[in-house]
Amino acid sequence: MDEEVAFSIYRENVRENIKIRPLLEKDLTALEWEGEFKHFRNLFKDLVEKVEKGGAKAWIVENDQQYMIGQVFLQTRSDRLELADGWNRAYLYSFRIRPEYRSFGIGSRMINVLESYLIEKGYTRVTLNVARDNLAGIRLYHRLGFKIVAEEPGIWSYPDDLGAWQTIEEPSWRMEKTLPIA
Repeated sequence: MDEEVAFSIYRENVRENIKIRPLLEKDLTALEWEGEFKHFRNLFKDLVEKVEKGGAKAWIVENDQQYMIGQVFLQTRSDRLELADGWNRAYLYSFRIRPEYRSFGIGSRMINVLESYLIEKGYTRVTLNVARDNLAGIRLYHRLGFKIVAEEPGIWSYPDDLGAWQTIEEPSWRMEKTLPIA
């Protein structure tokens, strides 16, 4: 068996042995990815509260050993109506796949789950912001039907795990996709 065929079989195996499911409170520690995203601990706690109140939705993807390999969050209501208005437009954020699991189609499957949920709930648009230097992300979103609709300064603040306020400056593109009507 040559190397290309072996990789193809491995890739299909990875794709078949994942599970996408809603985020649970017990997943909070795993969202930190062994400390890499520990500084977002308070944001993750807030997300769980928003999910419980119906203002957000979140999914994770696990491999066959129940190891979290990806996540995607969805905000259905926002103060910025161009991102999420609570009835027509929702905002996709914090979408990530561990590097060693990229290019296996997992991200596309996660977006399909999110879009199916939105269509079922009657939403017609999904928006996201992607860093201008995230070329792989931009390619993925274009391939999935998203279009650049605006520039975003990408300035936002959050309380880190120690309670200190952090400010992020990450110039971004706002992208949007029109969803089919159910």
